[in-house]
Amino acid sequence: MPTGDDKYLFDAIRRDDKKAYETVFRQYYKPLTSYAFRFLGEISAAENMVQDVFLRLWQKRHEIMITTSMQNYLFRSVKNHCLNFLDHEKIKSGYCKSVIVREADRNDYGEFFPEIGLLNKIEIAIASLPDRRQEIFRLAREEGLKYREIAERLGLSVKTVEAQMTLALKYLRDALKEYKSIVLFFLFRSKGI
Repeated sequence: MPTGDDKYLFDAIRRDDKKAYETVFRQYYKPLTSYAFRFLGEISAAENMVQDVFLRLWQKRHEIMITTSMQNYLFRSVKNHCLNFLDHEKIKSGYCKSVIVREADRNDYGEFFPEIGLLNKIEIAIASLPDRRQEIFRLAREEGLKYREIAERLGLSVKTVEAQMTLALKYLRDALKEYKSIVLFFLFRSKGI
């Protein structure tokens, strides 16, 4: 059950009273940061956790129901936030470790190097597109124009530009299918080839 002061402060916060919020912040910020530091072992991370809890308190002030004391609510919130953060970090760390283990014995790095002459083959494939389709493709991929801008520049409808780009990409995927994902990187970049 909230104490009288807690109830007064929290009711004031629910009524959008920033002074009451600042009072709670000043009263609990340092103790909560010290508490979070016990979980995280890093002061900046602890400060971020506490700031997140206070931000959530303000943002959700109309929805939150405090049935214990303000102190219990805030310390429990910081604890839960820290534990969630640590769980998330474990998952990220586990993923990083699995990538390191998987890549540790790699001897083949060929997938990271475009085949010699690939850019030339892409250029030849683009050059073999019909003139208007090639122009639309180059305006979109080399100059980074949007379909609407291309349509205005060439006096075409946006639907025509979309259809020509679809046909160009289908042709280029088929013409360069032996290069799989490498070609997709070059074809779908917003500017330059």
